[in-house]
Amino acid sequence: METGNLLTIIGSNFRLNVKRTLFPAILLLFVIPLIYGTSSLDSMKSADCLERMVALIGLPMFVPLLMPEQGGGMDAIVTLRPFPYRIIAALRITLSLVCTAALILAFEGYMRIGGCTFPASVFALRTLAVTMTLGFAGLLASAVSGNTAVGFLVSFCWYCVLQVESIGAVFKSVSNGISIYQVLLLSGSGAAILFFSVKSVRKS
Repeated sequence: METGNLLTIIGSNFRLNVKRTLFPAILLLFVIPLIYGTSSLDSMKSADCLERMVALIGLPMFVPLLMPEQGGGMDAIVTLRPFPYRIIAALRITLSLVCTAALILAFEGYMRIGGCTFPASVFALRTLAVTMTLGFAGLLASAVSGNTAVGFLVSFCWYCVLQVESIGAVFKSVSNGISIYQVLLLSGSGAAILFFSVKSVRKS
């Protein structure tokens, strides 16, 4: 594979990610200060904000990644044909991970400017973990069902379940740290997403 073709593929996927994931996630971050105070928070309240609000960007950042092919986007399929589709899915997930981490760091910077006190680097990693938990749940549902709307519904339902204290405590990674169960869930769901991604395309 020539370097030019590789760069073209990466560029095509990045444009897809920006349009379908990054813009909605940025809009969501702008809304958070309007519905959840983000000024002068202590470590505990900062963790709650990151866990309950910022983690929601996992829905727009991950769930729609397979949408172009599921919706019959033949232009995307033709453009990406030189690579196996699982490689393309992995590339999109990686791009979303990088963009998600950047958004989390940017929002943490905004919180620190507003007087919030918390360990930024530790909370950034933990917020990324809970964001991936929400996003991967929906992306896996999307890959299995071949329907992005199902993925959004599953992610939202999973988010609601995690608000139940007795159930969600183990996945509250910002407050309680990243648990081994969360690591296993992310690893397993990531592998399952790549396995089902090809079947998702074949359904369309």
